[in-house]
Amino acid sequence: MYYSPEHFGLTTFGEIQWGEANYDFNLTVVWRRNSDGAFVYAEDSGCSCPAPFEDTGVEDLKRATPLAAFKAHLDERAAEAAPERGGTDVAELLERMHAAGAR
Repeated sequence: MYYSPEHFGLTTFGEIQWGEANYDFNLTVVWRRNSDGAFVYAEDSGCSCPAPFEDTGVEDLKRATPLAAFKAHLDERAAEAAPERGGTDVAELLERMHAAGAR
């Protein structure tokens, strides 16, 4: 799903890499569902051996709205581990989602 979201009717909207990505990953990814424009997300972490989200299906995605609840979730994650520099940060992602119609 991570490397070919279009096959699942999704468009990648943004992602946050929590912590430093050396030989592992700890991601929150937001996709926009092409069928209805809804924002959905999933989180995954692991070493470099598995691909991100290889065990995640479309049915496992969670709604990223209401935006206030999603913000609270991301703020909680940010308190645990700061996002990697150069990646999308929480405020930027939420602003983009709001500008795109998420409420």
